[in-house]
Amino acid sequence: MMLSDAEFTDIAQFIHREFGIHLSDHKKVLVAGRLGKRVRQLGLSSFSSYLRAVQQDDSGEELTELVNRITTNHSYFFREKAHFDFLEREVFPALAQDLRRRRNNPVRVWSAGCAAGEEVYTLAMLFREYFGPSLEDMDLGLLATDLSLQALAAARAGVYPANRLQEIPARYTGAYFRRLDADSFEVSDTIRKMVLFKKLNLMDQDFPFKGAFDIIFCRNVMIYFNEETRRRLVDNLYRYTRPGGYLFIGHSESLRRESCPFRYIRPAVYHKPLEVRA
Repeated sequence: MMLSDAEFTDIAQFIHREFGIHLSDHKKVLVAGRLGKRVRQLGLSSFSSYLRAVQQDDSGEELTELVNRITTNHSYFFREKAHFDFLEREVFPALAQDLRRRRNNPVRVWSAGCAAGEEVYTLAMLFREYFGPSLEDMDLGLLATDLSLQALAAARAGVYPANRLQEIPARYTGAYFRRLDADSFEVSDTIRKMVLFKKLNLMDQDFPFKGAFDIIFCRNVMIYFNEETRRRLVDNLYRYTRPGGYLFIGHSESLRRESCPFRYIRPAVYHKPLEVRA
C-alpha cells in the first residue's frame, strides 16, 4: 500500500496538532511502515481512510494506537549517567540541607515522557540509596507520565531484559531487582511502589498538577518537536518547576538561551532561580 505525499502531509499535520510531534519529509517511509500494517488489519483501503477512522473514533482508542506506532519508546537504566552523577553530587546534598531546615517539606519529581520506566526507576533507586532510612520520613512523590498507554503498561509491570540493566551498578541489581528467568528481571516492589504512572499529553495547555516539582526530567522528548512547540513546552515546564528546581533534558537537545526562562547550568541541565524576595 502506497502512502502518497498528500496523505503523508495530512497525517503529519494531524499528529503535530494532537501531539506536537514534527514529522519531516524523510519520515515518510517510517510512517508508511509503522501504519501500513494497521491499515491492513482494519481492512481499510488507504491511509486517508485510516486517518478518517482515527478522527471519527470517539473512544480515542485508535488515536492511542496511532501514537503508539509512531513514537519510539527506547531507554535503559542510568542513561546519560552524567545527569545522575550531578543529582548525587549537587542536587541531593542541597535537598537534604533544605529538608533539615524545613521539616515535612514535600519533594516532587517528574519523569516526563517516561517510556518503559527505566528513567524513573533509576531516580527511585538513587533516592533510596542516597537518603537511606530517612527516606521513610520524607514526603517524596515520583510521577512518571507518557502519551503511550503501551509504554505505561510496560513501565508499571517493571519487567526488563538483561541487556537493559547493563549500566546498573551490581549492588543496585542485587538490591532492587528479582531475576525471573535467564534473560529477564523484575523491579522490586519497594521501588515500584515509589512511582505513580499517569497518561499525559505534553501538548496540553495546562497540566493537572496541584503543585510544582523540584526536579523534572524531560529527556529526548523535544527531539520530536519543532522550535515553536519546544518553546511552549519549556515555558510550561518552567511554570511547574519550583524556584530552585532543576530541569534535565537530553544531551542531544538544546534550548535557546536568549528565550529560555531557565538558567543554564551545564549541558542538558537547567535551573529555575530562587525568587527574589522584597
